[in-house]
Amino acid sequence: LKFLGVDHLAINFVVKMRASRSLGNAMARRWLSAAVGMGTFGLGFGRSYSAQAQQLQQKTSNPFEPKQWTATYKPLPGDKLITLDEMEAMCDQGRIVVSFQGGVYDVTDFTGHPGGYGRLQMAAGNDLEAFWKVYTQHNRGHVVGLLQRYRIGKLSAEEAEQIRTATKFENPYTNDPPSYPDLLTNTRYPYNAEGNLRELGEHWVTPVGKHFVRNHGLVPEVDEEDYELEVGGLGVEQTYFSLEDLKNKFDKVDVTTVIQCNGNRREDYHYLKDGQPAFGPPHWVAGAIGNATWSGARLRDVLKASGMDVDSISLNKKAAPVNATYVGLRGMDHDECGNHYCCSFPFEKAIDPFGDVILAYEMNGQPIPRAHGYPVRAIVPGHAGARNCKFLERITVTGNPCLDAGNWKQYAVHAMDVPLYKLQEFENFKKELKRDPAVQEMPVQSLITSPGAGDVVCVKDGKIRIKGVAWGGGGEGVNRVDVSVDNGKTFTRADMCEPPVKQRRKANWAWVFFEKDVTIDQLPENLQADLAAGKPIETVFTSKALNTSWNVQPENAESNINPHGCCVNHWYRVPVKVCPVSPWCIPSPLQPGEFPNKPSGGSFRSPFTNFKQPCPDGNCPPVGDCPTD
Repeated sequence: LKFLGVDHLAINFVVKMRASRSLGNAMARRWLSAAVGMGTFGLGFGRSYSAQAQQLQQKTSNPFEPKQWTATYKPLPGDKLITLDEMEAMCDQGRIVVSFQGGVYDVTDFTGHPGGYGRLQMAAGNDLEAFWKVYTQHNRGHVVGLLQRYRIGKLSAEEAEQIRTATKFENPYTNDPPSYPDLLTNTRYPYNAEGNLRELGEHWVTPVGKHFVRNHGLVPEVDEEDYELEVGGLGVEQTYFSLEDLKNKFDKVDVTTVIQCNGNRREDYHYLKDGQPAFGPPHWVAGAIGNATWSGARLRDVLKASGMDVDSISLNKKAAPVNATYVGLRGMDHDECGNHYCCSFPFEKAIDPFGDVILAYEMNGQPIPRAHGYPVRAIVPGHAGARNCKFLERITVTGNPCLDAGNWKQYAVHAMDVPLYKLQEFENFKKELKRDPAVQEMPVQSLITSPGAGDVVCVKDGKIRIKGVAWGGGGEGVNRVDVSVDNGKTFTRADMCEPPVKQRRKANWAWVFFEKDVTIDQLPENLQADLAAGKPIETVFTSKALNTSWNVQPENAESNINPHGCCVNHWYRVPVKVCPVSPWCIPSPLQPGEFPNKPSGGSFRSPFTNFKQPCPDGNCPPVGDCPTD
């Protein structure tokens, strides 16, 4: 099994889960089949991680509850009664059947599960509560609503309690690095956390601990002496490089670039359309963006050392290898089932001498921290964060993009009329969904970082100060940023701060800071009159950036809404109160458990209960009424 790449932790889970249940071998077989993970471009070789048996006890006090979904957790009247023996028989037949708080669900067709299909197979024949105690993001009300599509019946009260108490799931993330206290946690396991918008405008180079973190699975522990990078595929010789090779055999170059998660601001789409939730984790609010300096070897130099004539190919003096259209990247990180993270990007980007793709081993002048991809990560500037593969172990020149999980399932912009169930049941609608390519270059973006939503803004010398960040996307620069103090009815040009690093045209990877002292005479006349009378007013600040191709941010979310919540870049609106008599600007106070970043418009359509636990007694009342939340 170890030869086949099955992580010993996965085997340990199989044994413990099998021993914890009175049901037959079918569930263990299903789980083990999920554990034998196939890599992106070949068989995956899992890394070993130690784990301690431990229950996640993290809770936060939050006065809010989900209200959009009306489905209850309790078995519904008239449901077909299903026994545990019947659940086992269905799993023996190859179905993925689970229970949750008395209901029985056949999720076999849920092939677009954002956490990967293997994690569904892992849960086959078991109760979801044990898993959702670790993966608390599932306990936000809309996930239970999505689950109802697959409900096939109910268990008796006795058997519902039996399977709930018998199902055990260890937290596999106990060896992950600690979370960063200054980041805002979106999902604790795997750890995904965004930067605080108020702090992003304080440092042009985002420090470690302020830069967002995106993980898809367990964070590997790697000894740099044992590290080996494999390069292979079309037009290259199979070659291996140690970390010392990358440091000593190639020129070290610095690239300062924004990395923005493809799903940044996904929360803006949550329940925006016909009560439809945003699909896919994490539900980034606004801060999954940062600007850091990465240092390492050029990828084109590494390909050259592996036998590819990148200079002649990039000058069009020599044809590229037949079918060489993508460069595939695979990380050492994987989920509990042994499925590795993978991604791919265009071959032309990799060999372009001005593409600035590097294999980075430093972040801001220091070895890359584990959370950010130690010891080596790919930096593909201008492209979606998903293309900047962490914990890099394999590079493959190929004619195919990487497996579906790394591209279309989470990283495509579908038309707004694509219903959510098609994403959920990806394999059934694969041909249609794959017509939309995976996201590569990102669109233009700007965000106001100060003031924040709900702040009391002071007036100094008849002026109001606005600050923010802007990014051209895809290597484009920023020609202009306009700001508005009347919700976009009128705009004025902001001042862009001179960046400390000069970058080439079409290689403007970094962001720019903008600021503006807006005079109060730019407010509508009625609001000016209130301020003159000493009365506070309410208004909305916003910004729009225009990049060097004169692409501009859309005004509203509705024009580009897509079910995945990708490439979200409409105007970011910040509602504020302007007080003419306050000597200070006062940040909006936070309620206990309230998430500091806010979606555009200043408020969540559904409470952001990302640490909520399932009800402990297995007899949970309807959504929003659980007394332990």
